Amino acid sequence: MAASRPLPYVGMRVRVWHLGAMEHAVVEDVRDHGRTLLVGGDTYTLRRLNGRFVRTGEPYYGTRLLLKAPEG
Repeated sequence: MAASRPLPYVGMRVRVWHLGAMEHAVVEDVRDHGRTLLVGGDTYTLRRLNGRFVRTGEPYYGTRLLLKAPEG
């Protein structure tokens, strides 16, 4: 069975989605067994409520990361 989401790793390309705008970024560090990511100097945590990575200190619908699965 395939994973429901890609496993984050250092160097992984991601997109940061905030206020309807998107920008490209790269994962700089993976912490807490993949539940916390450092991207562009900001920390994002995996939220239990919706299963999304959201910037620390923001509500569950705040600035979030969109992980890109490797193409191949």
